[in-house]
Amino acid sequence: MSESLSDKLKSLGVQVGAQNLPKPDPQEEDYPIEQVLDGMELNTPSGSVFQVKNTYPLDYIHGDVALSSAINPEFIGTWARAAALKDSALDKILFLDTETTGLAGGTGTFAFLIGLGFRSSGGFTVCQLFLRDPALEKALLEALNSIVSQFDQVVTFNGKSFDIPLLNTRHVLNSFQTPFPIMEHIDLLPLARRLWRNRLSSRALKDLEAEILHVPRTQEEVPSWMIPEIYFDYLRTRDARPMAGVFYHNAMDILSLAALFNFCSELLYRPLELQDVPGLDLAAVARLYEEMEQFEFAVSVYEESLKKGDLPLQFYIDTIQRFADMYRRHQRWEDAVSLWKRAAEYQWIDAFVELAKFYEHQAKDYPSAIAWTEAAMQSVENLAIPAWRKKALLGDLSHRQARLKKRISIKGGNENGS
Repeated sequence: MSESLSDKLKSLGVQVGAQNLPKPDPQEEDYPIEQVLDGMELNTPSGSVFQVKNTYPLDYIHGDVALSSAINPEFIGTWARAAALKDSALDKILFLDTETTGLAGGTGTFAFLIGLGFRSSGGFTVCQLFLRDPALEKALLEALNSIVSQFDQVVTFNGKSFDIPLLNTRHVLNSFQTPFPIMEHIDLLPLARRLWRNRLSSRALKDLEAEILHVPRTQEEVPSWMIPEIYFDYLRTRDARPMAGVFYHNAMDILSLAALFNFCSELLYRPLELQDVPGLDLAAVARLYEEMEQFEFAVSVYEESLKKGDLPLQFYIDTIQRFADMYRRHQRWEDAVSLWKRAAEYQWIDAFVELAKFYEHQAKDYPSAIAWTEAAMQSVENLAIPAWRKKALLGDLSHRQARLKKRISIKGGNENGS
């Protein structure tokens, strides 16, 4: 049976809650964190916290993205339902990522390294707060709160499910008021899934670095699954040298988070002006516009995604379907019919059915409705699908065909749009 987090902490002499543990004796540390990383002490009422702070210049480019570039967060704010973000100064946005003792959650899990990123006068600053001993957690949270209080929005990657709830819990356990509930929160993981689920097999931040931002990581990188164990080893040995890779990992996450925010902001704000945006990405942006009720924007982006010529056939048809359905909801029938006819060229059964419905219920052109119904029946006959499925489809279409023929016979066969 694997050793639980609680057992590991107990074997190291760590008490849950970490209120009553003695501070480590610096003389017993062969390689203290101060010798491994260039940082400084932050003094709080509850003790000191080790901080590493680096500012990247205004012209710094992370992969393909300039971190300090002027961006417009209007549409990403609309998507995230962060009303104030659209009008907020960009230097009021805080990027946050934590390294923790595990992913299980619960009161035994805590953050030992908190990475924070923000725009500053000199460029983009990454500030990392390190818990050199669990007994100093209250000091860590005090240092965190002093920084967080300067910002209006917090941006994370999976932070709504993990980072922020964890930090809220740690505040409660240390009898602190957490600052995060009053902040607007933009979690980029759901957005990444919406934008790239059809193009990328993984939407993990590290994979988005490679595929979207084009950021390589150096040999300093430490795999995420190793990080808790590295921290436990540090607590046991007080050898901070392996922690350098953890700090590198965390700093890269913050830089990539900020770069991804900039990239997504621009992709949503001006998708048609960016270079080399794949058709699948444009189709995903168009769906987001549609859901945000930005109809005219959605139309333009849907059209461009179809013009790209790089959509796989199934996604091409699916995009036409969504595009046409949007036109149908807005009763732009001519545009919807045009799209359904394009899809019908690929023997898409739903397109035949939609055309049959249009000619029956909107145009009142029953002969045309019958023609599209029979075209659907012929297409179904040619499909390589299970017999029960084919029977069900043909049954529905035959019922529609019979109903339409009955209408024509009742009206004397003179129902051509009257």
